[in-house]
Amino acid sequence: MIEQDQSNINYSFQDDSIDFKELLNLISDGKKLIILITAVFALCSVLFALSLTNYYKSQTVLTTTDGSNEMASLSRYNSIASLAGIAMPSGGGTDKGALIVNTIMSRVFLKNLLSSEGVLPSLMAAKSYDSESKKLEFDPNIYDTADKKWLQGPPSYLAAYNVYMGQLTLNYVPLNGLIYLSMVHISPIFAQEFLALIIHEADAMMRQKDLQESSDALEYLASEISKTSLIDMKSSINQLIQSQLETQMMAKISTDYALKVIEPAFIPEIKFKPSRSLITLLGVTLGFVIGILWILIRHYIGLNNIKQSL
Repeated sequence: MIEQDQSNINYSFQDDSIDFKELLNLISDGKKLIILITAVFALCSVLFALSLTNYYKSQTVLTTTDGSNEMASLSRYNSIASLAGIAMPSGGGTDKGALIVNTIMSRVFLKNLLSSEGVLPSLMAAKSYDSESKKLEFDPNIYDTADKKWLQGPPSYLAAYNVYMGQLTLNYVPLNGLIYLSMVHISPIFAQEFLALIIHEADAMMRQKDLQESSDALEYLASEISKTSLIDMKSSINQLIQSQLETQMMAKISTDYALKVIEPAFIPEIKFKPSRSLITLLGVTLGFVIGILWILIRHYIGLNNIKQSL
């Protein structure tokens, strides 16, 4: 009885084991079908790859300006302010680079960018790019180029923000203060121009912020100096006023106030994506694998049907 059970187990194991020679023969016999399936997948992958829109990537490298000088100056005037009995904001924990990066990534900053002509349609209604005329073409179902009107109403800046963050990449390295900024778009010209606009508006926003803060500080210091009759106190306040006037002067005369461009944004000549060769290779590989699986499944289903009929 035990020998019979053992023989049944051995028979079952041999029956379920994989014969690699048989597999190779099956693949060899069905090679025409495998080649046909692979060719179909290859053709479909090529057509799919060709239907995809080209995207271009423009990049720029920035750094913040006068970071160390500003911190040293602020530290010097903090001691003067303490002598005068005036509380000055401490910049010890302020990272100008991080502040600029978070400003660029904010919704209010994008809302400011959208006030520039052509930015919102280029982000939300772009359909294709004509490389010969170097013009961006818009979806006629969304945006009327001739009349410059939105057919279903302009999208909100909150909707545009998702597209903005999907196309913009921003990396900040605190160790060296470098900011790496890149923009991906179907128009290489818009990608470059949009980066230039971001840099200009971020610098202008930081400039306006410092101008407003220094103006408020000057107004406050002017009121404080009129309240004291002590000569030493007035001297200290005058030095504080001088520091704020220096800030206003630099904000008004500096071309690159908060940001210095190390590598300007460029108009890319080579597409960033899609990788059509990779898509085609994946399609060929998938077709080859499916072709082999189809041959094997068809064979073993046929054997199973024969066994059941017996």
